[in-house]
Amino acid sequence: MAYKKRKHEPRLKPSHKTARQKFAFYAIQLGALWNTVVFSDEKKFNLDGPDGWQFYWHDLRREEQSFFTRQNGGGGIMIWAAFSYHGKSELRFISTTQKSGDYIYTLSEYMLPFAHLHYGLDFQFQQDNAPIHTSRETKSWLEEQGVTMLEWPSMSPDLNPIENLWGILARRVYANGRQYHSLEDLKKAIIKCWSEIDQNTLKSLVRSMPERCREVLEKKGGKTRF
Repeated sequence: MAYKKRKHEPRLKPSHKTARQKFAFYAIQLGALWNTVVFSDEKKFNLDGPDGWQFYWHDLRREEQSFFTRQNGGGGIMIWAAFSYHGKSELRFISTTQKSGDYIYTLSEYMLPFAHLHYGLDFQFQQDNAPIHTSRETKSWLEEQGVTMLEWPSMSPDLNPIENLWGILARRVYANGRQYHSLEDLKKAIIKCWSEIDQNTLKSLVRSMPERCREVLEKKGGKTRF
């Protein structure tokens, strides 16, 4: 038995569960087409670690480690990234107060070059339902670019494999309870750890999509273990 932090789970209403089941029923039939989906998301990293929690294996022969805390985690960095079966995009460091125009710039300069490099025009783009993602301005721009969207159900971070990728990245950035004294040091660590995530990890995450969908159907739209 181990003492573990409780996971945050979205509160799913009946309408959310219905939408998740509808999505899963459609998505489970995609098969190999999952290899052409570009997954995307934003993530914040604090100087003091994710959510102020620190975990490490303690060697009983050594003095216990400690860590310091600062207000709001000592400040942080927000990043955007995308990945697919064939690779991962360049990281984009963004402001925490993004507007639709800022997001469109990210898609134009980071998402599209990545997607076109690997798929030409033959790909589907995944994003969650954040306001700047679903604004009229963003939707119009995506339509103008001819981007095929993967319709995504609300309250479904467990269906997005990039959430697992963020977890992998965070564990490497904050390995052994590491903290950072400057945003520049944190930025360098994020870039380094992102570059070290290998192709097999990305492929494994994409291959998990059919299983995620099956579990949604089995649980009648409920939260999955992912």
